[in-house]
Amino acid sequence: MIHELLLALSGYPGTIFTWNKRTGLQVSQDLPFLHPSETSVLNRLCKLGSDYIRFTEFIEQHIGHVHQQEHHTNQSNQTGLHGIYLRAFCTGLDSMLQPYRQTLLDLEQEFLGDPHLTISHVNYKLDQFQLLFPSVMVVVETIKSQKIHGCQILETVYKHSCGGLPPVRMALEKILAVCHGVMYKQLAAWMLHGLLLDQSEEFFVKQGPSAGGAAANQDEEEEDLGLGGLSGKQLRELQDLRLIEEENMLAPSLQQFSLRTEMLPSYIPIRVAEKILFVGESVQMFENHNHSPSRAGSILKHQEDMFAAELHKLKQQPLFSLVDFENLIDRIRSTVAEHLWTLMVEESDLLEQLKIIKDFYLLGRGELYQVFIDLAQHMLKTPPTAVTEHDVNVAFQQAAHKVLLDDDNLLPLLHLTVDYQGKDSKEGSGPRDGATPPQDTSPREVPPTGWAALGLTYKVQWPLHILFTPAVLEK
Repeated sequence: MIHELLLALSGYPGTIFTWNKRTGLQVSQDLPFLHPSETSVLNRLCKLGSDYIRFTEFIEQHIGHVHQQEHHTNQSNQTGLHGIYLRAFCTGLDSMLQPYRQTLLDLEQEFLGDPHLTISHVNYKLDQFQLLFPSVMVVVETIKSQKIHGCQILETVYKHSCGGLPPVRMALEKILAVCHGVMYKQLAAWMLHGLLLDQSEEFFVKQGPSAGGAAANQDEEEEDLGLGGLSGKQLRELQDLRLIEEENMLAPSLQQFSLRTEMLPSYIPIRVAEKILFVGESVQMFENHNHSPSRAGSILKHQEDMFAAELHKLKQQPLFSLVDFENLIDRIRSTVAEHLWTLMVEESDLLEQLKIIKDFYLLGRGELYQVFIDLAQHMLKTPPTAVTEHDVNVAFQQAAHKVLLDDDNLLPLLHLTVDYQGKDSKEGSGPRDGATPPQDTSPREVPPTGWAALGLTYKVQWPLHILFTPAVLEK
């Protein structure tokens, strides 16, 4: 019977120990030679066997048939549970069960050597798992019942690991370390190469604008990000490129990324996540637009290998250390920010761009506009027509030549827009970023004069589009 017991505890029930989906593993009721006290000890052991069988079923379901699983996820399978974090959790769970399997093997060796050992010996040997299995089963049941997905698995395991039972804490910390391996790989791809490897939407960075004001209520977002006094909220305003999607002023390849705050584990503060987002976006933007040979080289100054090695070292740590993690993120962010500073302020001459904005948007070149008003007055007094925009731009060019505007490269980047009644909204050469955009009350309302419909667009050169977003030019 001892061998029957060991087999049942290994997940292979038989006639003495029967398996029932609802009640689990139990001793057969109709065995005349069993004393009630023996039955109770055996049933106590059977609870371990039941948990073990359920663990192995869960692991088999989510790891055993990877290709089949992927095929199911495409058809949005019934369980709704899928993804690489779940597979990592199962891998960690499987390694946690290894000592239990080893103990069963040792017990079999002992019983082969000494057939007079009792059931109490089995009970004594397996007693260490009596606390561990039910606690880990709670985590598995939580993941199954609440359909926990992606980085939320990290949060669930972390919460359950903060307990007072050392064996449970250590086992869950080992599982958490395996799950962190996936997060570090996604971080390395995103921060060092600008790649968002996230097919099942499990990572806390996503493509597209942030959903509503979910993150806007976070107090921590007002924290200083170390970007020259920028707060998280200002950075988001700075990078708010929603207007690009609507009006497509810049290259359509410029994508917006944002945080998926519901996926962010509670032990990673939002300020750190903001830095991760900033680094990835910068690297991604640089990789996508790095066409000219003069800018050859990487935004990380060829330190990718060093940073990758350090991320790997963090991955090897048994416990997640926020201090080490944030220090590394800060170092990567500083390297990227320094490179962007050089690129924007020195190579792209940010101060010159600010002067252009002042001269043309804020009418700093008063003499240019004085001449322009004289030339265009007769065209813009009346309601605009299809040719008004062209005529106005010709007048603008003439005004520039009259006041000896010497920068020939500048004029092609500036374009006056006139919004008239019959104009198709898609036809416009750009968004209406003028000082006086037409009223939005009714798009088909006839502007009383051309002045009311006048706008100014400016083609911002890469990489200054990070600062001069359409939202900024609109203001």
